[in-house]
Amino acid sequence: MTKKSHGNPTLPPKAKAEIMEVLFANMEISGDEIATILKKHHVSCDVDVLQDRYRRQLGQRLMASLRDDSGEREVLSNGKGRYVVLECCRDRQQLAAIRRRIQNQAHCLNASASKVRSRIVVLDRLIVRIRKAA
Repeated sequence: MTKKSHGNPTLPPKAKAEIMEVLFANMEISGDEIATILKKHHVSCDVDVLQDRYRRQLGQRLMASLRDDSGEREVLSNGKGRYVVLECCRDRQQLAAIRRRIQNQAHCLNASASKVRSRIVVLDRLIVRIRKAA
């Protein structure tokens, strides 16, 4: 079993180094490749822990599927392991915390989308140059 640090599993340094080596050699890596490397380095987890994670994941999917007629979520996580029915919540601080968490997630996604957009622009410019040169 992998050692734990603050509740999160830690990767053996050799496994991390191998994953990074494959990633930077090919500039991409599949989830299956990562799993194979981790298996090679004997990274594992307790079966009960895996079952609990699976059950939580199913619960998260159920909560995420609860939507109103317009498709908006009815129930959101407060980020502390509890789910809140928005229309019934009277705790302003809890609602503010949920809003901050969602805004932070959106900000991070927007930053990633911007980075992807910039790379597409670079590739488009290269394509134009290559076509002009041909």
